[in-house]
Amino acid sequence: MMRTTTNSARWLVIFSLVAGLSVGIAACGDSNNSDSNSSSNGSDTNTRKSKTAQGTAGQTSAETSNSVSNSQSDSSVVAGGRVFASNSPWNTEIDGLSVDPNSSRMLDLATERKAAREIPGQDGLQTIIRKVTDGLHVNTEAWAPLIVEAGGNGSEVTQFVCRQQKCSSDNPSVPDSLPIPANTTPDPRYDGWLSVIDSEAGIGYDFWRARRQSDNSISYQYAKAWTLDGPGFSNPISVDANRAVGARGSGLPLFAGVIGAEEASQGRINHALAIAVPGLARRNFVQPASVTDGNGNQNSLPAGARIRLRSNVTADQRNVNLKGARGRSAESILVALRKYGAIVVDRAAVPTLYTPRGTSQRVISGSELDWLTLDDFEVISLPQLYQDPPLGQVNLEGPGGATVDETSTGTTDSGQ
Repeated sequence: MMRTTTNSARWLVIFSLVAGLSVGIAACGDSNNSDSNSSSNGSDTNTRKSKTAQGTAGQTSAETSNSVSNSQSDSSVVAGGRVFASNSPWNTEIDGLSVDPNSSRMLDLATERKAAREIPGQDGLQTIIRKVTDGLHVNTEAWAPLIVEAGGNGSEVTQFVCRQQKCSSDNPSVPDSLPIPANTTPDPRYDGWLSVIDSEAGIGYDFWRARRQSDNSISYQYAKAWTLDGPGFSNPISVDANRAVGARGSGLPLFAGVIGAEEASQGRINHALAIAVPGLARRNFVQPASVTDGNGNQNSLPAGARIRLRSNVTADQRNVNLKGARGRSAESILVALRKYGAIVVDRAAVPTLYTPRGTSQRVISGSELDWLTLDDFEVISLPQLYQDPPLGQVNLEGPGGATVDETSTGTTDSGQ
């Protein structure tokens, strides 16, 4: 349908479309490897949330809150597993929490992927909306974070070099070198996602756009350190702009919520899972997210939302026979999705969960749960909504006379 904005709000709409939708139909976390994060199409000095302009700041109150216990993680995060404090959103059960009254609407809008293109011979942009009907996918290689342990056998002290003037926040700070496995090679095709877990120091490091250099160092464009006994999230951008951004578009950790091969095969996933959706809400987000790179309908599922698999959705009910090692892994994921749910961390071509990169195909192939769709979930009641950028920081002055045409194609987008 056609929608003409008023002059006072037109620039905000154009900014959202150009910055958020210019990636076409591809998105970060894309299980079909079609593109990279929305910010990765720009230059290295124009990164997500203008990381070059970020200064340094202390650890946020969300990360030092007395309400969060200081208990250490009780299992390895390199192979997936539970991490952060026991009362972190990543570790709290949600099977008894109430459903948001707008659950169905948000999940339906979350299946809509948007792409923007110029209207030939006219001013303005045309937005193409594609309805995604693909089932749930589990990323094991492409867009799966590479997670390594610091200081293990075969480690080499490796220099980490920032490619920007400022690209991390302090407290905890990111070191100039880390002892990591000698063959650690981030894949730049998928935003160079790399996490280094220093269990001895109790800190995990996320690196964005990391890559191995010819001198054997690893350069990166942004990094963020996380205390492993903290809450696993930061204050919203309106409270702490320096600390809010991260390697993910939601500001949440790369290594949180991944499905480890051992825990999946043994049926003991005792934490929430990280999930990406096609139509992530633009501007709006909720905690534990601290920012968002969503480009979907503003009333769609926001970053930080927690969703739960409906109790009446089972493999037996769908006549799905879960056999062998992959079947056991799939069943353990189903249990976790009911008990702990999933936290929306990013946007992707299809609904997507994550394993550490390199997880054995014998344990998880990626398609075990493709019989599940977003319709099989329900949204837990949303906490306070935040906006990114905060409304008080948005400049509504801009060029006039532009028209935005939003066209629904009604076609299925499989992320190709």
